[in-house]
Amino acid sequence: MSQPVDIGRFELKYAVPVALRDRILELTQGFVKPDKHALHLPGGLRGYEVHSLYLDTPDLHDYRQRLAERKIRDRLRVRSYGPRSAGPFPVFLENKRKLENWVIKARVALPANSEQYIASTRPEPWRQWTPSITGSGAYAAEHFVRLTTGGRRVPVSVVHYTREVFVGLDPDRPQVRLTLDHDVTASTEDLAYCDLYREPHVQLLPPDWMVLELKFGGSKPGWMRHICRELGLRACPVSKFGLSVGMGVAGNRYREVRYLTPRPVRRAGLLPPPPTRTARRLDAEVTP
Repeated sequence: MSQPVDIGRFELKYAVPVALRDRILELTQGFVKPDKHALHLPGGLRGYEVHSLYLDTPDLHDYRQRLAERKIRDRLRVRSYGPRSAGPFPVFLENKRKLENWVIKARVALPANSEQYIASTRPEPWRQWTPSITGSGAYAAEHFVRLTTGGRRVPVSVVHYTREVFVGLDPDRPQVRLTLDHDVTASTEDLAYCDLYREPHVQLLPPDWMVLELKFGGSKPGWMRHICRELGLRACPVSKFGLSVGMGVAGNRYREVRYLTPRPVRRAGLLPPPPTRTARRLDAEVTP
């Protein structure tokens, strides 16, 4: 689990076909191992489900910042892991700040009884728990509340996927991680009460594609450079948040969705179809 505030690391993303999974694991053999928190999942995968509820302002300020490619961006989210049926699982408040490819994450776990969060009937259920958080997580909790309340941020989407997680074998480089995100979907309807397990209705990436992430502090490990050369991979932006808002909240503007679709998916001719319905409004301030 992450510390409440970490020192940051590089995070490089690649959109790749699922068919490359076995080859990627073959090339990384001897350099990584499954994360100790990983569970045995259907299909021989080792990892866990991820459910991330993203927040934004009524006029979609953070989404617009993403479209404008601002160098420094905040991404506020509430995250939990695992299926509802197997819970309860910890619930985390996170502010993921990006400085191009460098990521600094402020993260704090809500108290143990906060699994009630997913069934809460209150618009901002975290506010009832954050005042009781003390120690090193207090700043992250206070900062999260300040950014959500002061910025009038509200739930805009829940992104779901299955994540395989592998950690580096070098004990001197604990930040090295490799993740594979499968079946990336989203929910953007009826989010007033922040349900992390809303049924998805938007497929953000084709189901036979996945997101490979390489994470490290300092210089890029040699084995990472090797697999990129071997497979001809080039890092590209992959914003699950941006795609979920563009496809489900911002009126599904085709140009924006096309722009946010990862380059390899576009080149494969697998763009999502033009919109067939009007996406939901957050309130009267949002122009559909």
